[in-house]
Amino acid sequence: MIRNWSLVTRACVLISVLCSASSFGDDADTLFRRLWFQSRTAHFNIYSCGDTQEVGRVAARLEQFREAYAILAGAQSVASPPIVVIAFPDHATMEPFLPLYHGKPSNLAAFFHRGSDENFIALYLSGNGATSLANVFHEYTHLLLRRNQLYWPIWLNEGMAEIYATFEIVPNGIRIGAPQEHYLKYLSSHPMMPLSELFGVTHDAPEYNERERQGIFYAESWLLAHYLMLGEPINRPRFSDLTVLLRQGQSPEQAFTNAFKVSLRQMENQLHRYLDRGRFDSLTLAVKGNLSSAVGLSTRIASPAEVSYRLGDMLLRVDRLDDAAEWFRRGEKIAPKSPLPHEGFGLLAEEKSEPAEAVSEFARAASLGPIGFLSHYTWAKALLETTAKKADSYTKVQPGIAAEISGELQKSLALMPSFAPAHELFGFFLMVQGENAPLAEQHLQAAIELEPENQAYLFSLAQLQWRAHKLDAARRTLEPLRLSYASPKLRAHAEEMLREMNGSRKP
Repeated sequence: MIRNWSLVTRACVLISVLCSASSFGDDADTLFRRLWFQSRTAHFNIYSCGDTQEVGRVAARLEQFREAYAILAGAQSVASPPIVVIAFPDHATMEPFLPLYHGKPSNLAAFFHRGSDENFIALYLSGNGATSLANVFHEYTHLLLRRNQLYWPIWLNEGMAEIYATFEIVPNGIRIGAPQEHYLKYLSSHPMMPLSELFGVTHDAPEYNERERQGIFYAESWLLAHYLMLGEPINRPRFSDLTVLLRQGQSPEQAFTNAFKVSLRQMENQLHRYLDRGRFDSLTLAVKGNLSSAVGLSTRIASPAEVSYRLGDMLLRVDRLDDAAEWFRRGEKIAPKSPLPHEGFGLLAEEKSEPAEAVSEFARAASLGPIGFLSHYTWAKALLETTAKKADSYTKVQPGIAAEISGELQKSLALMPSFAPAHELFGFFLMVQGENAPLAEQHLQAAIELEPENQAYLFSLAQLQWRAHKLDAARRTLEPLRLSYASPKLRAHAEEMLREMNGSRKP
């Protein structure tokens, strides 16, 4: 019996600009009466029913930001699954699509959602808080710094995103880190929270989600990141040490005090002096290359079925399953011969742990037309799950179903060779079947290389190494899963496997 803790998620680079529909129902019908089009740039696809000049401005600035970061940090740093940016006209139209917090839409001006098949950014284009592309750059920075997000605490992730949010092109380079006046104004009238509390904020914390408590968290996160990165020259090399210590598994507080050689109380005093000083320098970086060249756009009309699928898919990714189903049903009603609604239903069924229903929906979708690499992968995943005796426990599959699973994974990888979850699932499946261990390891290593931040892949590789009697290799593979930043579930499974290996118990 083999366990898989890493069967994971969803693909295409997309900016979708929603131009109406503040709620489902009649407003959604109005949405479909609009003319939607897709504009493609070198790295982004833009779905829009809005002003073409505004779409072009957003696309150009995104391309500039991406190019500048690639020049500075290397092309590999911007390599990622495709990106979706859903840009609503204002906050009111974005609200029905926001993640929920305690049953209500989160208080967000924009948000970033990372997936293995695609990443997307949601934002709005006009109204308070949308006068610039700062929200775009903030959210895109989360993607560019994703390799650090496994180790970095939330305050550092958000603070660094605010540093890059002020991105602007200057002669012969770019500038980041300009003072954030709204944060300075807020900090002048609100006391800062102790750093021990700031370091303890999590994604579920009120300070991260609730309007009346977000202000100080974001303002102080920006101020601390700005001080460490731009405030005092002595801090800059220590900033790199902080990431190294976090990667080694030290707690955020321990890594911080070891890197900067001060207690948290001492750093709080330094931070107050920095704020009182009132001088906040920005950072200008030289860039070789032309960041102001025109961005080419190619355009096509987008169908209502495609629009309904994309909006439903967005809701599915933020765990609003009932609302996602409504958009997929709308698409099916409008375009009953399109495979897209049934692909959506298949993804929804898999999200609801209904693999048999998912298999049925994907088969229906494939009978209507070509389906995407994500659907082929999820179809294979659902097929495998239908054979499990209990959740996450698998034994060798009968030849007929095994051929189907293998076929769907091959189709997925043919369409998207860089899709890490399909590589991981293929390697895991071959291990379950007891077939072609070298090929299984090749697929698992490919998944880890493509998505090193997904530590669950390491667990699958360790299982394969153990089965191949490579105990030392398996122990080395499991070591990162024992560190403090690993998820508690993965850490517990790694410890369990190590105990079993040390007791010479066979997998």
